[in-house]
Amino acid sequence: MGISFLSITPSEVELGTPDLILTTKKEADLFKGDILIVEDLDDNPVIMKGQLLAHLADKGNAELLLGIDPGARMGLAVFYDGAELTSQTFSSRSLLCETVYELVSRIPCSRSVVRIGDGEPRLSSWLALKIHENLPKTTVEIVDESGTSVRNPKYKGLPRDQSAAARIAFRRGKIRAAS
Repeated sequence: MGISFLSITPSEVELGTPDLILTTKKEADLFKGDILIVEDLDDNPVIMKGQLLAHLADKGNAELLLGIDPGARMGLAVFYDGAELTSQTFSSRSLLCETVYELVSRIPCSRSVVRIGDGEPRLSSWLALKIHENLPKTTVEIVDESGTSVRNPKYKGLPRDQSAAARIAFRRGKIRAAS
């Protein structure tokens, strides 16, 4: 995630002004400044990472961006203000949709966008419809996915479906309205 940190005691906090103080409920009153309580963070590490980034970001402009590469093996890539939160592969449509619903509903952001590749038109339309029905405030776009499966050094080490999902996430598409 690239976040630098210091481990300090309450008496040492006055040595500088940290951007964020991560502490327990029990010790929260000992600190002054921007405090995030550990017990308030989600148990899911991806959502926790999103919560931390949300706390540090300009909350008025924070964007949660999800890319989906549909197919027999569906890739999902998730970014918060350009920082990668996760990339995963799914073989179950319902598990993919549940994961998308959970991430979008539990990671604080000013705007969420789900971009779905058009390589499997029927599956793309089905996913777009389900996501739009369950997350009506989320923008859902269908994206031209041509060329997304070609290996890219930027996403080196990711399986092909996850790499394609990451590329899809950053392509503009046509907004999908409910039908």
